[in-house]
Amino acid sequence: MQTTSATTQQPASPPMGQSAVGSQAEHLTLLFLIQLIVIFSVSRVISWLSTRCLGQTPVAGEILAGLVLGPSLLGYFFPELLHSIFVPQTSTAFIATAQVGLILLMFQVGLEFEFGAHLKGRKRSIIFISLGGLLVPFASGFFSAEFFWQQITGDRPPLLAFQLFFATALSITALPILGRIFMELGLSRSRVATLTIGAAAIDDVCGWLILGGVTSIIASNFNVWTSLLRMLALALFIIVVLWQVRPLILRWIIGDLERRPLSAHGISLMLIVLFASAVITNLIGVFSIIGGFIMGVALHAHRPFVAQWNAKVGGLVNAFFLPVFFAYTGLRTDVGSLEGSHALLNCLLVCMVAFASKFFGAYGSSRLLGESPRNSALIGVCMNTRALMELVVLNVGYDLGVLPKEYFTILVIMAIISTFIASPLIRLLTARERLGQPMPIAGNQPAQS
Repeated sequence: MQTTSATTQQPASPPMGQSAVGSQAEHLTLLFLIQLIVIFSVSRVISWLSTRCLGQTPVAGEILAGLVLGPSLLGYFFPELLHSIFVPQTSTAFIATAQVGLILLMFQVGLEFEFGAHLKGRKRSIIFISLGGLLVPFASGFFSAEFFWQQITGDRPPLLAFQLFFATALSITALPILGRIFMELGLSRSRVATLTIGAAAIDDVCGWLILGGVTSIIASNFNVWTSLLRMLALALFIIVVLWQVRPLILRWIIGDLERRPLSAHGISLMLIVLFASAVITNLIGVFSIIGGFIMGVALHAHRPFVAQWNAKVGGLVNAFFLPVFFAYTGLRTDVGSLEGSHALLNCLLVCMVAFASKFFGAYGSSRLLGESPRNSALIGVCMNTRALMELVVLNVGYDLGVLPKEYFTILVIMAIISTFIASPLIRLLTARERLGQPMPIAGNQPAQS
């Protein structure tokens, strides 16, 4: 958040005998509530406008609302208003709220997709698509980064560090946003959606591992052992969740939901397990949200639990936590800082390399597997959905001094463009399926085991 001007006046010291803690807490609560009212109001209005006027899904409108509330628009035209609403005292509350919301969303994304029903006989396809969607953009980013590094004015970061972060940024797929787009379009149970989500999930895990590895390599003068230990620890954690934790949850927390509904006690226990999973992956070094997704995947096959969780908890996540997350990220993003034709040309080139490498990597892999051109194009477009997950990578690189401000901004713009072109293209490519006519599949259907 911006903290440079328009500092909010602190409340006066309370008189003798009055609780200072209570006074301060009440003041911070007032500030936070005002911010929430602004965020929810702007989010609803822009989501409605983006759906009606731009053909976007509501989640894309929420992303746009976050940018509108930040320095990119509100801060550019009304900087004093921005700093009077979003004061630095509430930044900690924003960070915590946004991250909790993202963990819950990742849990719901893992629950929503019926991997057991759709992935029978398709594991090879998903792995092959994920490799194409990860390795091609990573290699393209790594080898093209030197050209962009040469364009940097002023102090340049180490070339290898810039190459690694640039390549990582081009490899990211925003699994939570992609999952919400499929859900909002009613496509979450389609075969192509399952292939794409499965590939994106693998790409996300690999992407976060790559990010952790790149960060640790740079921080430790290019020592790779920390990254290898993280990969081994994550693999061990997944095995423990699937083989030890999952049976205990099914027996002691979920129980027999066909005879009795999910209770508040069960939700509370499930939240403890979910947040513990997030804590463990955070300590491993592959980010808390991966823990939420792993737990969702572990429980996705229990459909009565999924239905009741979505009915009792899912609405709160979508209505409360996600707009806060998008607003927080938008407040940290200034996409209007690029100036000059040279910077705009570099921005165009970065966008072309990012989209083409991700698209053709996934498209080529899909075609080699026998998918139809339309399905392959859909998978390529979906894998290009980077959204605000990309900003996590970019902020890490910026904080480490690996990404200069100019390329930080360029990559942010790339992430926004790739996300906003995804929904219209997905609608176009899935029009037949959403009308109830299955999309043609090239070649033979994968064998069902």
